[in-house]
Amino acid sequence: DPHYAARREKLLLIAVNCTHPAATCFCDATGDGPLVSGGCDLLLDELDDGFVVSAGSERGEALAGALPLLDLDAEHQQALEQGRSRAGNAQVRHLPAGDLPRILFDHLEHPAWAEIAERCLSCGNCTAVCPTCFCHSTEEATELDGRTSRRRRLWDSCFTEGHSYIHGITLRAETPLRYRQWLTHKFGGWEEQYGRSGCVGCGRCITWCPAGIDVTESLRLVAGEPAHV
Repeated sequence: DPHYAARREKLLLIAVNCTHPAATCFCDATGDGPLVSGGCDLLLDELDDGFVVSAGSERGEALAGALPLLDLDAEHQQALEQGRSRAGNAQVRHLPAGDLPRILFDHLEHPAWAEIAERCLSCGNCTAVCPTCFCHSTEEATELDGRTSRRRRLWDSCFTEGHSYIHGITLRAETPLRYRQWLTHKFGGWEEQYGRSGCVGCGRCITWCPAGIDVTESLRLVAGEPAHV
């Protein structure tokens, strides 16, 4: 996507290390947090009386060098280290142990899919708030002059019935199939496609699910592990 790449290249990215995770977070389990490992120009750590600023790129170094920053003293260094360790220790949700993609693909007919789907509304809230979901559809729009048309890419969700519609057939007409598709792709197919899981452990899907479905509980149910306490 050259258009996205061009806009992305011009962005100045400022990240903030997390010190107070939400109750639904499990980024420590996915290895994506609570500390930022890279990909930003400036990194901030919030303290009670200000921020600690670290540069993550040449652009960030130039910006930090132009700011009237103070040197980090021992007291603030200690507060920084305590804040960084607190966030990971506060998280209680975990992912199943073992080869998760293999577990999912080996349990495609597990009765847990139907059990979870009894609560799932197929509303797509989870995909709408997920920072990595990218499903889309395309639409052809003909201009009024009758000579030109535009193809538009529209945001979509794998939970909609139309998303799996192909030439008169809806491949995933039932909710269990849609939920299974979402979960196995997020935690399984992504590994093969991109070399990592599609989940960053932000917990937004848990927070915004009107049925209260917890993705970590769904995974543990399919894997045959007990729920967290």
